[in-house]
Amino acid sequence: MPRLPPLPDLEFTITEAGGAAPFARGHGDVYFSGEGLSEKRAVFLVGCGLPEGWAGREHFTVGELGFGTGLNLLALWELWRAERPSAMARLDVISFEGLLMPREAAERAHAAWPELAELSARLRDQWPDRARGVQRIVLGDNVTLTLFVDEIASAVRQAQASVDAWFLDGFAPAKNPEMWSAEVLGHVARLSAAGARAATYTVAGDVRRNLQAVGFEVAKVPGHGRKKERLEARLELERPARAVSPKRVAIIGAGIAGACAARAFVRRGCSVTVYDQAAAAGSGASGNPLALAMPRLDAGDGPASRALLEAWLLARRFYPALGRGAAQVLDAVHLPRGEREEQRFAKLLSDPPLSDDLLQPEGAGLRHVGAVAVKPEAALTRLLEGAALRFGARVASVDEIDADLVIVCAGMGVSEIDGVAAPTVEGRLGQVDWMASHGRPSAIADGGYAVEAFDKLVFGATFEATQGEPEISAEARTHNLGVLTRLRPDIVAGDLSARAAIRATTQDRLPFAGRPPQPGSANEKAPDGTPAPSGRYRLIGGLGSRGFLWAPLLAELVASEALGEPLPVESSVADCLDPGRFLVRAMRRGNNVTSSDT
Repeated sequence: MPRLPPLPDLEFTITEAGGAAPFARGHGDVYFSGEGLSEKRAVFLVGCGLPEGWAGREHFTVGELGFGTGLNLLALWELWRAERPSAMARLDVISFEGLLMPREAAERAHAAWPELAELSARLRDQWPDRARGVQRIVLGDNVTLTLFVDEIASAVRQAQASVDAWFLDGFAPAKNPEMWSAEVLGHVARLSAAGARAATYTVAGDVRRNLQAVGFEVAKVPGHGRKKERLEARLELERPARAVSPKRVAIIGAGIAGACAARAFVRRGCSVTVYDQAAAAGSGASGNPLALAMPRLDAGDGPASRALLEAWLLARRFYPALGRGAAQVLDAVHLPRGEREEQRFAKLLSDPPLSDDLLQPEGAGLRHVGAVAVKPEAALTRLLEGAALRFGARVASVDEIDADLVIVCAGMGVSEIDGVAAPTVEGRLGQVDWMASHGRPSAIADGGYAVEAFDKLVFGATFEATQGEPEISAEARTHNLGVLTRLRPDIVAGDLSARAAIRATTQDRLPFAGRPPQPGSANEKAPDGTPAPSGRYRLIGGLGSRGFLWAPLLAELVASEALGEPLPVESSVADCLDPGRFLVRAMRRGNNVTSSDT
């Protein structure tokens, strides 16, 4: 199976109202009938009892089989804006799509409904990228889309959510049987909250029986337009009571991980306090004059490569939204270091994970379109807005903090906090050098990097084992000047400044985010696939040299789990980022668990 998901084979027909209706040749079916928007409102919004269903709720989740043109999302969003329970109420939409429509085709389909023009433009500005996996997109009005782009059978089994209402909107069962299979609808039930409602236009017997078999009570009701009947369903199975969402969140660490965590919880209406023993944010590795957010793509398609890809797809949306004073978009050229990496790049391009508007060949290397140069000082300030800041505050124990939930983002300092169980991290000393520059924004990398933005040229960096405090060294500068000469032979080094910091890394070089390791119950999951509750703190750490790439995704992962939202990654990706994975591996080997295992 190609890594790049296929596009739908579309043709458009003109409706009686003068709009353009898309038709999928591959499935021989329309995306919506001539009634279009009115049908969506009647079948899905009314069919799921909305807006009454979310009355008085702080958080509501809608699931959708078949993202299609995004018209269901627009209709739901429009209703939410008019009838949401409160200004701080949150709406999550988790949707599944195997054939993602191009942005231009969606624009043509939406044009028939000028009343949705504003929302359509906002959605298309954030239109999902063509890539397999999960994309987290924040739309505004406290509406968040979590979109799985993949074959439905593999995608739905990887989801973790607690859904209150389902829009079952795949192509007709006879033309798209995979979407309506007993297995898929079984996962719909698994992902449903107690009393979840579901609605669909089809009354096919197999669909009714499959829904009933997994615990839904199904009823035929009068249809809309030319359809005589449609289905409404309600889940009759019991579910555990919803956990109480934290209101007061404390974050230990004001580097990029802590700042992104602060942003994630403030956005969700939590009262957030950030503690850091330094005098200002970014005192560690997050305080360099520039950071480069660019992807690290693997030729294979396992959980680790998905994690890196999904971190990149989120980061490329996340940082530019902070404003031009905090981030500048540029292209980053990634050159191979030697024949082996050249072969890896060639293999990657032969079966690319991204479309050519994001990933292009560049000689023997890669061009990453839309990479981001981040100015950490400005970015951290923006990310910490809305949080109470406690600088110069050393936290000796999580028990001394008065909060519902503590997020530990302490880097190398995680082992110094009493009561915190965390994976072992090792320090790597990184020195960067920089000088003034007024060239156009650019970035080039081959293991080392040189990034030019915000009137600076930053280059390096070292990645050395260390035991002590970070120190600037002449040896590191010599190394970095070699990087500059190799990558930018057109530049002569001028008046140089330098900075050294220690990066925390793990034994498998992947970061961790989530619940602390727990001997005896490692990797335990609730029936819906979400992690079981475990104490009052969570961990984010081990970001290594890719902190600005990883941090937005890790923060979303921890906040989503803590507040009962759909997770922004597949369950296999969450497992490979789980702080308990080292403990799980040790248990599987049958070894005694030691501190180095956790």
